[in-house]
Amino acid sequence: MQYLRNEEVKHELDDIEGLTEERLDELLSTFLRDFEAGALKSRGWPTEFAAYKVAKAALNSYSRVLARRHPELRVNCAHPGYVKTDMTRQTGLLTPAQGAANVVKVALLPEGGPTGAFFALGKEAPFV
Repeated sequence: MQYLRNEEVKHELDDIEGLTEERLDELLSTFLRDFEAGALKSRGWPTEFAAYKVAKAALNSYSRVLARRHPELRVNCAHPGYVKTDMTRQTGLLTPAQGAANVVKVALLPEGGPTGAFFALGKEAPFV
């Protein structure tokens, strides 16, 4: 969410107790309208890799909604790190294997482990 300047949207995406699938869909529809209208900057959305960044923020929020709805499951987000890929133009600091290891570490958390959490580089981190 660090790339969102729209404080209202940031607040809604972070309001996990109040956020619903329907409201998340409305927020994404608003983003799409603003994108099509060329109004990203004026409405506080990211302007570079906009769709990617907004989709990631929405997915992170949705994972917490799912974790709340299904406490018997472990639903977490895993950021692999800045990986050398085509998307990063091979400027990443980690190899694909290192990035994958960070994600696998989260996938293999023990039963009863955290849910609704965000992991960066294999360690629990804040969503901000």
